[in-house]
Amino acid sequence: MRREPKPDWRDVPATLREKIGALIGEPVVGGETAWGGFGPTASFTLTTASGAKVFCKGTHPGNTREGHAAVLREAENFKAFPELTRFGAGLRALAEGEGWHLMVLEHVPRATSVPPWTDDAVAQAMALVADFHRATPERAEAILRDRWASDLLAKAQNWHTLRDDAEVREGFAALFEDSAAATRWLDAHLDRFVALKNRGPEVGGPRGWAHMDIRSDNLIFAGDRVLLVDWPVLSYGPQLLDIAFFLPGLEGQGGPCCADGLRLYEELAGCHFAAEDIAVAASVVAGFFAARAGLPEAPALPRLRWVQKLQLFPALDLLSDVLGIGRPPLPKPFPA
Repeated sequence: MRREPKPDWRDVPATLREKIGALIGEPVVGGETAWGGFGPTASFTLTTASGAKVFCKGTHPGNTREGHAAVLREAENFKAFPELTRFGAGLRALAEGEGWHLMVLEHVPRATSVPPWTDDAVAQAMALVADFHRATPERAEAILRDRWASDLLAKAQNWHTLRDDAEVREGFAALFEDSAAATRWLDAHLDRFVALKNRGPEVGGPRGWAHMDIRSDNLIFAGDRVLLVDWPVLSYGPQLLDIAFFLPGLEGQGGPCCADGLRLYEELAGCHFAAEDIAVAASVVAGFFAARAGLPEAPALPRLRWVQKLQLFPALDLLSDVLGIGRPPLPKPFPA
């Protein structure tokens, strides 16, 4: 599978490289591209003259419009919430110039590669998410209430897109071995899915800040601690949605099924979600991926559709099981 078209450290303007060295207190003598995530955002592991390492990420003139906006939002979130360093890598400096906006962060190497998911790794990740949710600052609602999660619930592509756009419907059906059966399954339940998705803003359970992009590539298992990184879509809203978006990718990469993962989170977070709220969250999540996984490939994000498929099929199974309906037909293979 192709990698994203990330820039090289040598592509960073010399004046900006020098500025980063000045900000961290010593010259940078080398930089290697750090691979991970699914976008073309610049990301480097930098080595300083003393041999120390820092992590550098940000936007650049060749980035996508969405990627550029995400980097700027993440920088804003770090400034607004220094508490994020308790759960992830600490921000050391910001450097801008010539169309580049780069953040310099603490370098935390991965001691353990995940996946494969082990029971211990799942428990560590869930405990981290539960701790993060409990630590919501009082000011978070005022700062974050109009961020990405509210747009997700109100306007983002979801089941209504499959109802209204024939090409999106066809793309969805084509993901299955029996596309005609997939279309029949969709038509039999689509009105119910749309109605559930429309209840998204009212979903119950604890409300607070939410990462909204928890995946294995945004978790660093560093031996004595686990870190949650990448904060561009930090939001305020129902925290059930935050964990619900994590569950399908966890199952898709060999972790527990969505239902078991949710039960573990409830145990660690000390909460219990009502069945009707789980159904709403499952519909929001499944519809999000259903409206995207069958779209044409995005050249700048060559692995995006693959990871959306990875999350879609477990999400559809969870939604079907929660509603007590038959699951959709088998998906077509989508090798990495």
